[in-house]
Amino acid sequence: MTNALLFLATAFIWGTTWLAIKFQLGMVHPLWSVCYRFAISAGILMVLCYLKGSCLKFKKNDHKWFALQGLLLFSLNYLFYYMGTGYFVSGIVAVIFASVAMFNIFNGRIFLKIPLSKSAIAGCAIGLTGLAVIFQSEFLRLLDKDVSFIITGFLICLIGTAIASTGQIVATANLSRNLPVLETNAWGMTYGALYTALGAVVIGEIPTFDFNNKYVGSLLYLSIVGTVIAFDLYMRLVRNIGPGKAGYAFVLIPVIALTVSSVFEQFTWTMETFIGIFLVVTGNVVVMVSKAIQAKRQSKIKRFEEKQETKEAA
Repeated sequence: MTNALLFLATAFIWGTTWLAIKFQLGMVHPLWSVCYRFAISAGILMVLCYLKGSCLKFKKNDHKWFALQGLLLFSLNYLFYYMGTGYFVSGIVAVIFASVAMFNIFNGRIFLKIPLSKSAIAGCAIGLTGLAVIFQSEFLRLLDKDVSFIITGFLICLIGTAIASTGQIVATANLSRNLPVLETNAWGMTYGALYTALGAVVIGEIPTFDFNNKYVGSLLYLSIVGTVIAFDLYMRLVRNIGPGKAGYAFVLIPVIALTVSSVFEQFTWTMETFIGIFLVVTGNVVVMVSKAIQAKRQSKIKRFEEKQETKEAA
């Protein structure tokens, strides 16, 4: 598969998973839906690890990091996303999620001590302005609803995005500790499924399942295609063209999600929608370009320091 196809396939799959999440809402509590999704995905990844001959035994300290990544990336954040799709069309939830790149800038500064650049801050400002424009349009569309209903939905989606961003920082830390990606995610998803199952039991939600074709089909799509296959495609893309360029797939996701919403959820594109999505996409691009420039700059500084150390040692 060419890099262009890998890029488009990744963006398309992750852009359509938001609608599939919509189909998960109903008689099954979101905690159990998230649990089923990642239990299936974790099982598949564990089998793949076994077939590859990968070692699944890790130190106790490593499991602490797996558990933290599972809580933030494969449990809590998705619970908020599933709840958020009960308030808005799935495309709007995807657009709010697009602000994760902006959260990453500030979380990177807080947790990884990555300095903030003016271009990154500008990108965040542009993206958040676009989000405000789209949300204003959605606010007007939902005027027949209670104002608190709209604000609650927005805050739920925003909290999920903030949690996901923190989870991505933990995943970055796990990579820096040279923990293998496939095995880390297999364990992370296992912990995520356990967390959501435990949470459901604690609040008194007994296990339920919906054998309706729509629920089962969307669950399998999310577990297999949206998680296992899409992740594999994305990792291949990262290996081929690097994480910086591969990350641009995330720029397309809200556009695809809103397009899908217009087909399946009667979402109507307005001038505000076009302006807002343009600003969100532009903001993300500016942030990503800023990160790429910053990474190159840090790499040059590191190489220069290494040369200086070599000279001093000689």
